[in-house]
Amino acid sequence: MAREKKMESDLPQAQSTPEEKVGFAYWADRVLEEHSNVGGALPAEPIHDLRVSLRRSILIADAMRGLDPTCDWKAVRKSARRMFQRLGALRDAQILTEWIEKLGAPDEPSTAALLDILKKQHEQDRIDARAAVREFDRKEWRGWRREFAKHYRRVASDRAACESLILEILENVRALNRRAQRSGSLGAYHRLRVGLKKFRYAVENFLPSLYPAWESDLKILQDLLGEIHDLTVLEGLIVKNQSLFDEAKFAEWRAKVEEQRAPRLAQYREKVSGKTSPLRMWRESLPAEKDLRAAGLARLGAWASFVTPDFPRARRIARLSLQVYDGLANCGLMSAEPQFDERFVLHAAALLQDAGRYKKGKAYHKESYRMIRKLAPMPGWSRKDLEFAAVIARFHRRALPYPDHARLSVYELPLRQALIRLAAILRLANAFQAKPYRAIRRLQIENAPDCLAIRAEGFRESDPLHAKLSVAQRFLEFVFQHTVRILPPGTRAMLPQIVRPDAQSDAA
Repeated sequence: MAREKKMESDLPQAQSTPEEKVGFAYWADRVLEEHSNVGGALPAEPIHDLRVSLRRSILIADAMRGLDPTCDWKAVRKSARRMFQRLGALRDAQILTEWIEKLGAPDEPSTAALLDILKKQHEQDRIDARAAVREFDRKEWRGWRREFAKHYRRVASDRAACESLILEILENVRALNRRAQRSGSLGAYHRLRVGLKKFRYAVENFLPSLYPAWESDLKILQDLLGEIHDLTVLEGLIVKNQSLFDEAKFAEWRAKVEEQRAPRLAQYREKVSGKTSPLRMWRESLPAEKDLRAAGLARLGAWASFVTPDFPRARRIARLSLQVYDGLANCGLMSAEPQFDERFVLHAAALLQDAGRYKKGKAYHKESYRMIRKLAPMPGWSRKDLEFAAVIARFHRRALPYPDHARLSVYELPLRQALIRLAAILRLANAFQAKPYRAIRRLQIENAPDCLAIRAEGFRESDPLHAKLSVAQRFLEFVFQHTVRILPPGTRAMLPQIVRPDAQSDAA
């Protein structure tokens, strides 16, 4: 029976599929498992496996920091990096030892001298690594694993948001590659190696469906850049200890290093050049230019879902806002040639408008304005787009966005008017989600005789005009210079008639 239980406990790990070996929960568990395997002897393989798990955890925490401010991902990253770096010196010494033994003859004094230097350095690194392993807080790590894993899963399930995230990392890798190819600097290739490694782990954990097709090329490029870096570090060790060699032996060692590094550099350059470059193929598998705004909007929505207490309500308001915008556009009341992508910016403002509630302040619309302005623009979005979304969200409640307001007066008049129109639309959509009108499902706009009719599905003629809806209606009339009537579907749009009492009647 005991053996059967043991076999059952071993079975899930033995039969794990590649899809299961991703995510914060998986790598956090691997960190704890490999930490237990390291022990006091600090063998090379468990040290490597522990650093691999820590590196993935750091990448996930880095990515999630920009999407989920509600969890202390910075603390996760700090804890993982602290142990990762303190184990790094020991791992580097182990790798350099392998290279020296590979390139040098066993009976050569220069080989023995280099190994002796590494041995002395190795002892100090082992002491520091043991302290790092001993100081690692497993209880704190388990708490993070339980609490943060569900936040990661929420983001990972949103493919569009993940594509925007991966594309941003890939664009950074492509820029690093251009810089390295242009300069030929070994330091630039090292930075490229770090960026490519980050990209590989991001794809693995946030777009696992793409990873199997990309894995081979990712691993080849990462291995080539990793070996180039190892050889560069070895060359630095040789140069630093030049006094141990005579001139001929020093030149020989450097020649051996270059002999190993040069073909790897050439292989990397050949691999990433031309139309079959993996960098080009990866980019083609991610959203095209025309889809970048939608992917970025999904990423903004992912961020808003963590800081907005009632995000489903924000999504309903966003849907109503777009219906009003489309209706007004069909009626010819929106600008035919807008200065910015008004529809996407309005959508973003509607999703992000309640972000300030996260700070629990009374004037949360002002806090939303500040929080949105601090966001980094995603691919396809500019800082101006986010600034406009912040202004529109700022005026979804309280003070009306009149042209002379301090937040609006900094813009030119046509742009100011466009922002006011969008703020008026968002304010109306919010008013329809006030308590008496929770059942409003759809808004349709039509040009009726002498007025603008807003047909609200779920609205009844007997419903009173709530104060918020009344203000929003009057402000929409002021902005678009049209009388606005709110009607149930199917009702005739007729302006109210003013009946003057007859002077001769009894009522007079």
